[in-house]
Amino acid sequence: MSNHDGYDDGYDEYDDDGYSLYDDDDVVYDRVPRTSRRGSPIAVTIVALFAVVGILVAGVLVWATRQMNPSGEQGPKVASIEIPAGSSFDDVADILEKEKVISSAFVMGWYAKFNDVKPVKAGNYVDFHTNSSMADAVEVLDAGPVPPQTKVLTIIPGTWLEDAFVAINKAFPAISVDQLSLTLLSGSVKSKYHGDDPKASWEGFLLPETYQFEETATAQDILQRLVDEFDSTLTELGYDNATATTGHSAKDLVIIASMIERETGDPEDERPKMARVIFNRLDAGTPTGIDATILYGLGRKGNEGGLTKTELETPGPYNSRLTPGLPPTAISLPSEQSLDAAIHPAEGDWIYYVLKTQSPRAHVFTASYKEFQKAKEECQKNGFC
Repeated sequence: MSNHDGYDDGYDEYDDDGYSLYDDDDVVYDRVPRTSRRGSPIAVTIVALFAVVGILVAGVLVWATRQMNPSGEQGPKVASIEIPAGSSFDDVADILEKEKVISSAFVMGWYAKFNDVKPVKAGNYVDFHTNSSMADAVEVLDAGPVPPQTKVLTIIPGTWLEDAFVAINKAFPAISVDQLSLTLLSGSVKSKYHGDDPKASWEGFLLPETYQFEETATAQDILQRLVDEFDSTLTELGYDNATATTGHSAKDLVIIASMIERETGDPEDERPKMARVIFNRLDAGTPTGIDATILYGLGRKGNEGGLTKTELETPGPYNSRLTPGLPPTAISLPSEQSLDAAIHPAEGDWIYYVLKTQSPRAHVFTASYKEFQKAKEECQKNGFC
């Protein structure tokens, strides 16, 4: 029986041998060194270096990928780029970077080496766009320049019809501005969207783009081509269903697009927002208040010095500060982007916009008169308004 009440220790059999299970006085222990949780300093340094190199390589790859495939959509078409005879590919890449077709000539050089890009032919190229991927830029280069006998005509978006006539005359000196005007008024140029009266204003109904023509092209050939391109663009955008889509006729949307073209800033989302501001004001019966229409009515192409009090207070069909609704005609030649915005306005309750920065040119959009006043004061303070 154990001397511990209530327990049978079960160890008596070991006591017969003359030692206790816990008697370890004669046992000798060797101290085992504690294993360090820290690695070798050299190993840690190597791992850290690999990590840093990995991060740097990943960063470079991300950066290079963005240079090859920039974010956002392609920008506007570049009017014309001349590749001189004897240019190396590095020279070509430098030219494209300078014209903002690509963002890095250095990366373009490496892209060409790894993608077996063909030799570039010297000549005039008219199909480049700003903010292009390198694949798109190479595709234009591979297509080659325009034939030497071809005339290149560039109509800049936002310019007036009379400016387009001047540009045509510059490309084709034998065709006068008066001849171009008379050709439109004669009724020989046909348009699906302009209407039956050839004497009605053609402002806004020619698509501003870069075109190629044979040297023998006539005024009729040129104008019909510009009008055909315009009609085709409108049909692709759905202008044949304009009234059902927006409640406004195709002609009204062309006028709105021309207003957007003269007012828009640089961000891609501004055109649809400006379209919505105009729609919201038209729906409310409020004058649109777009100074570009007043300038057009005054025959002024720029706003240097601003509008005078007398100019702002003089009634007229183009004075959108005083007259509700749209002006009687378009006020410029709108681009495809502005035509798209006019029939596909953004969703929003904005009724004001104010210039907030000049570079890039960008606006504040708001439905609040208080916010509008604050933005206007800031604009005036910065000398933008």
